Amino acid sequence: MESDPTDRNQRELPKTDFQSKKEIKIQAEDVLEEWIGFSLCGFFIGLFFSVIPSTWDLVVDFLLGYEYLGGIEKIMNITQTEIEKFDINIKDIPDHCDFLSNNTSGLIYEFLSSNTSGYLEYCDLYNNTSGYIEYKCLETHKIYGILTLIITLLPGIHWYSVRKTNHKLTKFLSSLFFPVFMIVFKIGHLFQQGSLTAEQNLLVDSCVAINEDMMQLVLQIYVLIRTYETKEITTLQVLVISWSLVMASKAAAEEFLVSSLKRLKKKEGSTKLFHELELKTKLSKLVKHLPFYILLTVFRVLSMGLIITVFNYYSVIIYACLFLAIIIIGYINTWQDKEFLTRGLRSSVTTVDARFFAEKNFQIFWFCVNMALVSYIALDANHFKYWMPTTRNIVMLNSVIGIIAGTAILSLFVFIISRSDESDEIDLFWNPLDQENHKPTTVSRTLDDLTVGKGRHYDRQVSMFKKIYPLANWIATIAEYAGTLYACIRYLQEDHPIWGIVTIVIPFLPGIEWQSYYKELAGSKHRLTWFLSSLFFPFTVIASRTMAVFAPADSLLEINQRMNGPRMQWGRVPQLSLQLFLIFNNVEISNKFNKGDFQIILTSISASISLVIMFCAASFMDAQQTLFRRQQTITPLPVARVFPFCFVTIVFRIFSFSLTLSLFRYLAIPLYFLLILISILLQRWQNPASNSFIMEGTKSIFTMANKEYKDEVTFQVYWFVCNMILTLTLTFFVKMGAGFGEAINLGDLGIWNLGLYNYLEFDNRFIVQDIAAFDAIVVTICSTGLVSLGTFFIWKKLKVAENDNEEIEIDKEANKSEEGAEEFSDTQPCHIEAEPSIPLSVNEEIEIEKEASKSEEGAEEFGNMRGMEKWCYICVSNGLVLDIAYGARENKITLYERHGGDNQLWKFQDGFLVSKGGLVADISGVNANEAVIGQDQHQSMNQKWTKEGDCIQNQRTGMVMQVKDGKMESGTEIIMSTKNSPFFNQMFFIVPEN
Repeated sequence: MESDPTDRNQRELPKTDFQSKKEIKIQAEDVLEEWIGFSLCGFFIGLFFSVIPSTWDLVVDFLLGYEYLGGIEKIMNITQTEIEKFDINIKDIPDHCDFLSNNTSGLIYEFLSSNTSGYLEYCDLYNNTSGYIEYKCLETHKIYGILTLIITLLPGIHWYSVRKTNHKLTKFLSSLFFPVFMIVFKIGHLFQQGSLTAEQNLLVDSCVAINEDMMQLVLQIYVLIRTYETKEITTLQVLVISWSLVMASKAAAEEFLVSSLKRLKKKEGSTKLFHELELKTKLSKLVKHLPFYILLTVFRVLSMGLIITVFNYYSVIIYACLFLAIIIIGYINTWQDKEFLTRGLRSSVTTVDARFFAEKNFQIFWFCVNMALVSYIALDANHFKYWMPTTRNIVMLNSVIGIIAGTAILSLFVFIISRSDESDEIDLFWNPLDQENHKPTTVSRTLDDLTVGKGRHYDRQVSMFKKIYPLANWIATIAEYAGTLYACIRYLQEDHPIWGIVTIVIPFLPGIEWQSYYKELAGSKHRLTWFLSSLFFPFTVIASRTMAVFAPADSLLEINQRMNGPRMQWGRVPQLSLQLFLIFNNVEISNKFNKGDFQIILTSISASISLVIMFCAASFMDAQQTLFRRQQTITPLPVARVFPFCFVTIVFRIFSFSLTLSLFRYLAIPLYFLLILISILLQRWQNPASNSFIMEGTKSIFTMANKEYKDEVTFQVYWFVCNMILTLTLTFFVKMGAGFGEAINLGDLGIWNLGLYNYLEFDNRFIVQDIAAFDAIVVTICSTGLVSLGTFFIWKKLKVAENDNEEIEIDKEANKSEEGAEEFSDTQPCHIEAEPSIPLSVNEEIEIEKEASKSEEGAEEFGNMRGMEKWCYICVSNGLVLDIAYGARENKITLYERHGGDNQLWKFQDGFLVSKGGLVADISGVNANEAVIGQDQHQSMNQKWTKEGDCIQNQRTGMVMQVKDGKMESGTEIIMSTKNSPFFNQMFFIVPEN
């Protein structure tokens, strides 16, 4: 019997509904799979324990900074009795009020402040019926406000130093705008709740605790103690101090728990890390350690704030000595790793080591020095009155000292009781340097040359140039530092203490960049020595040049040459800019020219000669560095060729910078911050493989920062345009005068004031008052700018200072030396005749052919690299092998003695040169002279290689590996260069592992 179609359809409907429900269920499961790992509980925990506290911390800091800048309304009164008793004149209340009107009938006095110090904006003074004078002021503390806001950016410095990533630009921007990054990151962590993200979140909290909360506490305690008698405590101050105390103590306790659990996990293996614990367990551990960190934070912050308040500027010298002492103590008694400097600085406010016997060194040191200084302050305040003769509120001071003493004793007691039972101290004096393979560095070679007094780098039969140049360099250095010291003393005698301090500090600034060279020039073995040489950089310069006069070893001359880079960028150029700034602002440079006319100062013989000598010295050093970066050699004739361009460039850049700084004053800081930031971004965009784009972008403000002309074009044009626009804009408004741009009607936009002349107070700028001198400076800037840009493009066209015959010169130098010739001809322990370096069996050749036939490119590459299908060494003519420094990512590949480590064994695989340690050979940039480094494999053509004869060629650039400067010795870098006729520094041989 045939069924009704209607019934069939009715019977099939439930099946269709079932399928639809099943499909919906599958779709729902797919959506849920994308949310695997998301926890609603974790979301709210992160929201209430991480996002909201951090956001509130930032909000109250910004509000307090705005309160300092905007001003705090303050009402004060003076009774009639006080006026009669102390004979107070109405003009003296307050001292920085200016009397404007007088209504004697009503005894009402109105004042408006014109004081530039910013402490008083307005003051209404009147005599009320109750018998006392009451006045109202709007107090502003601009310095405190600026510092409060700047402190919120400090964690970015720590974040940049500890964050390890290949995304250099992202790392830089996240560090620069750290407050914004922190909030965005924490909000993202609410949804991405992975283990690695949680670990990074703890690192963010650690950066904020030490560099923001602790420093904010010190600043606010300093403000509180210093202004206790003249300024009321505001609600925002109380909120910032209390909240910063809680956040700093919590983050410090978390950091200790993270460190201790990591060490415990390495020992036992089954222990959970802190970010892997449940909330209940985390809170229980925090509650256990939080009292100690609250006591410790109160003790350290209060004592530091009191010491800075009492000793004022002298506290800088005091803490500089204390920091130096604890850094050395920590390096000797605890760890000798690369974090010894940061650890010593951080130890002043918190704990830095999870091990008891190691942390005990820091705890006892800061307990003793802080208590000694605080005890002296108490004795002075109550008896001697030397540092605080005007202190009236002794009760408040003694209360603070009592809190410091109590928290100091309690914190030390709790520390000893809670941590003395730790038994995991077997690695206390383990020195990480013992486990490192120390490779010969420039410093070690220099020490060998000076102590042994012989060898290839030191020969008493040196050329006349090597005899005269060190002596001339020594004389110039002594003259430079003597002149700086004389200028400092002169400014101090003429009542310019700020300029005197700045003048004497500038020679120490190059030590900051010099410290960054330690890994390249000194290595881990000389960390402390290198730090001290950077800290006392001027003395290091004098000592190295003195030794070079008596022992002109090549390695010592190389160190001296490398010093000139930081000296020029951070020493001579800032010193020149400072001197021009002072001249443009009529700062008395000599008693002879006391308040003299600008033209008299500028045209005086002594001032002119001094400026010319300083500009010539800076230009000569810049010419040396330009050649050294490009050719690694310095000879008089090429320096003379480069000198004119360097001279006009430095004159153009420094004159325009000093003029802009003189007229814009404080506004020049955000202006140049923006310009330098753009320069850094341009450097990153143009050289994405460079790891030093920040330093190179910053250096480009005054000199050439790139080795290649094609890379430097962008920055020459960029700074030419920026400086010319700034100079011409300022010239336009100066020439148009005070009336130009005032009250311009822009229609619907209203009436705007576009006059920079009055806004920037050009009438008060000394350089503008002498219009002839101003015109001469503008003409100098424009002419030198045009000449420098034109000279640069002529250089580029003629390829000036490019060493096209570098290999030929190296070969000539090698053949001049008998020892170099012996190394090239006689010392060949590899005993490699021709490729293939080892005979292959028939089966091995068949396997090779099968593998190579997978792709035409692979077959060609593999055929060129025959002999490297198994682990082998890549050596040069004297037996040294290619070695990834320390086997670490992004480290340079150098020559080194064969020791059988994984960082010396290589295999050719699919076009990659793979190290047994897991990294591959990569190039740090696409230009000549770029270093070859070890890097993670990422399928880039930078990492593809082929062997052409005895050369190893990069497939992207077509350049080949080359031994830098032809120095066949341990520690010499491998760089990229154009392929030339076979030279020994481009020849590499394959040797099997066994």
